[in-house]
Amino acid sequence: MEKDSLIKVSGLAVDIDETLSKTNHHWVEQLQKAFGNPEGLSVEELVKKYRYTQNVPYWQSKEALDWMEYHRNSNKTHEILPLIEGSPVFLEKISKIVPIAAYLTTRPDTVREGTRKWLEKHKFPKAPLMCRPKEIPTHDGNMWKANVLKEEFPKIKGIIDDNPGLVKFLEPDYKGIFFLYDHVQVKSKINIVACKEWEAVFVQVKKNYSK
Repeated sequence: MEKDSLIKVSGLAVDIDETLSKTNHHWVEQLQKAFGNPEGLSVEELVKKYRYTQNVPYWQSKEALDWMEYHRNSNKTHEILPLIEGSPVFLEKISKIVPIAAYLTTRPDTVREGTRKWLEKHKFPKAPLMCRPKEIPTHDGNMWKANVLKEEFPKIKGIIDDNPGLVKFLEPDYKGIFFLYDHVQVKSKINIVACKEWEAVFVQVKKNYSK
């Protein structure tokens, strides 16, 4: 990891894609323009049905996968991704209760510059940016992220993240709190707090960390 990825304060890690950024909405909009949408679903319906573009069966051609890989590594693309409304406001409020220790993302390190510019543009709390190292393949991203959370606990007290797939890589005795954004419930042996909206994340963080 780069020097600026070192954790400087004890606090929460925060995911970016589908937690702060409407990344999938952008991918879906662009992919349906380029490769079609035979089901005739709206962007919201496609995201609700498949959640991630890698689950959409008719976007698994070599051309579509090459498109995704190119944009996954494009700094320019990551500078223009749409924002999840309210996320900067509530994360700023959360940072007053418990510091933001890091932005922890499975985005490749190649888009560090674009991601940093995006965070600054939207005035998110300042914190180190930890991206997936180039030697870690995309499909091992959740495993890498879980290992960071385990290795850095208790300095990283927990994470705000939308991806329940991360759970299976955390040991049952993981002591951090997983604030699972954009979900209403999830069963797990670790401490997961499901939060449908950002306001709910703020309420739950306040409940767990206010003195």
